[in-house]
Amino acid sequence: MEINWGAVIIGFILSIVLGAIFAAIIPGAGALLGWLLAGMVVGYMVGGTAGNGAVNGAISGIFGAIVLSILLLLFGTLILGLIGFAAATASSLILILGSLGVLIIMAVGGLIGALIKGEPEAA
Repeated sequence: MEINWGAVIIGFILSIVLGAIFAAIIPGAGALLGWLLAGMVVGYMVGGTAGNGAVNGAISGIFGAIVLSILLLLFGTLILGLIGFAAATASSLILILGSLGVLIIMAVGGLIGALIKGEPEAA
């Protein structure tokens, strides 16, 4: 099982863009659809087995949560000092726990994308 970092970065960017676009079009479930499509793109780009697509999709999803958490900590500390750091730390922990749902959705999307491509992994 190999991590394709190019596909992971593209999936991260697509999850932000498609999640925002679909959330604006379909309130409530739109972001989920955007994340699923981003995971499918990652899985299709990676190819190989379904597990390979799922792992790359999941890494793409958790990467977004980690980047958002770091930005929240930085800006919370810069704007509000120690109180902002404490609030951002609590928010980041909640965000990381909440991102497990995104991770699962993007992993399923990656699995579907790899199955659609149907290309066996090179030995």
